[in-house]
Amino acid sequence: MIRIELTDDDLERTRLALSPLWELVASLFVLHSTSPPPEYGEWIARTRPAFEAAELGPLRGLLPIRDAGPNYTPDFVAPIPTAPLTAVGDEIEAVRATEPDVVRSNLAADWGTEVPPPWDAFAARPVEMLDRLADDLHTYWQATLAEDWPRLRAVLEGEMLGRARALALLGPAAVLEELHPKVRWRRPVMELDKHKDIELHLEGRPLVLIPLVFTRSVLLGNAERGAVGIGYQARGTAQLWAPDEPGGTEPLEMLLGHGRAAVLRALAQPATTNELARRLGYAPSTVSAHLDILARGALVERHRVRRSVFYGLNETGASLVALLADRPQALSA
Repeated sequence: MIRIELTDDDLERTRLALSPLWELVASLFVLHSTSPPPEYGEWIARTRPAFEAAELGPLRGLLPIRDAGPNYTPDFVAPIPTAPLTAVGDEIEAVRATEPDVVRSNLAADWGTEVPPPWDAFAARPVEMLDRLADDLHTYWQATLAEDWPRLRAVLEGEMLGRARALALLGPAAVLEELHPKVRWRRPVMELDKHKDIELHLEGRPLVLIPLVFTRSVLLGNAERGAVGIGYQARGTAQLWAPDEPGGTEPLEMLLGHGRAAVLRALAQPATTNELARRLGYAPSTVSAHLDILARGALVERHRVRRSVFYGLNETGASLVALLADRPQALSA
């Protein structure tokens, strides 16, 4: 069990961030799992040949994947993001520039003096191995994740939008209470259900919440002089690659029409117009027309995140979907 004590000041410093590099590392565990969750099956089947064909050096053998028991990844492999969204190239170059003392400190924190292979090479030749690792991370990203990143990012930004709204309206404690089944908030301590036994005090460091697609668990990053990061599964992940089910919510379709009903159901996870178009297989102009009608009908709301406009269900829209989705079909006489 990992226990993190949070003062009121610590809670006020809690923030959200996206990290393509954390996503990359999490995807490696999914790709190498002997029993991966079924929602990742389509991505694994499509990605594994590209991974096997990629020219990779130390990255290919770095992670001792287990489906049970601890999996240690030193913190220098995926630093905690310092901005809400950093480009993956910048994150990887930060790995390349890691100070040798930080590498050795991270390795000692995980394994003490008995650092196992292949991590022992990083202790002995940190500059060389960091350089090779950074090159491999770039190669892996291009081979397996670059094409999917716009879709992943749309889901993650929608998750961030929902959490940011909860932070603003309800406060960080309310967000921690329902962040993930393996996270328990018992003021003033947050508990993470992990194999490690650790007691952490932030001592002025921010707590950074990092939504991820490629995890069902929670991940911990503990930068000694920077921040503490918690990676958790974003909502909407299970449906990311799921095929659309035939049929649908008939009463909702009868009321709104098939297209607008599909858009309204899809907005259970906030999304942009283009993301909805890709997800539903509609033209962006069609989705935009449906969104305009739904917005004028006071069923959805708009939020701007940097240059993107996200749509999501408001309270009325969510109630309508929930009511009609659960309503039984009338029997014919």
